[in-house]
Amino acid sequence: MAKAKKKKNEKMEAETPLEEGVVENAEETADSDVQDPEETLEFWKDKCLRAQADNQNMRRRMMDDTEERVRMRLEALLNDLIRVADYMEAALGSIPEGVKNADQADAFLAGMSAIQQALEAVMLGHGMLFLAPSADTEFNPEEHEAVDNVVDESLEKPQLELLSRGYRMGKRILRPAKVKIVGPAGPDVPEKGE
Repeated sequence: MAKAKKKKNEKMEAETPLEEGVVENAEETADSDVQDPEETLEFWKDKCLRAQADNQNMRRRMMDDTEERVRMRLEALLNDLIRVADYMEAALGSIPEGVKNADQADAFLAGMSAIQQALEAVMLGHGMLFLAPSADTEFNPEEHEAVDNVVDESLEKPQLELLSRGYRMGKRILRPAKVKIVGPAGPDVPEKGE
C-alpha cells in the first residue's frame, strides 16, 4: 500500500509543471544570501567592539554611582560627628574653675581631652580638614561665615576672631568657619549707632 501511495505522489509531481520564474527567484535569493566573508567579519567585529564599549561605559557609570553614594553617606556621618565635636568643644570650654581646680580634675580633663582628640583623629582619618582661621587670615566668603562686624579704629587692617571652626572634605565645604570681623571702619562696615 505504501508503494502505491509513493507511485501516485510521483505521478502527480510529474504532471505538475514547475514555473520558470519560481526557479529563477530561488537562485537569486540563494545568491543574495551569500555575502562577502570579509564584510561579514567586519560587521561582527564592529558589533563586538560596540558591545565592549557599551559594557565599559556601563561599568564606569556603576562605579561612579557607587562612589557618589559612598561619599554622600560618609558626608552624612561626618556631619553628625561635627555636631558631637561641637558639643565636646563646648563642654571642655565651659568647665567651671572650681571643677578645674578640684583634686582629681586633672584625670577627668585628660580623659575628656583624649576623647576629643580621638574624635578629631577619626574625622581626619576620613579625609576631613578643619577650617580654623588665625587672626591675620584674610576673610574668604567660601570658607568663612561672618557672624558679626566690630569696628576697632586701633587696627590697621581687619582681623578675624574664630567663633566656631569649619570643616572641609576634599573641595567641598561641609560647614564654613564662623568668625567675627574686627577692624577699622570701611566702606562696607557700618559703624555702631548708624
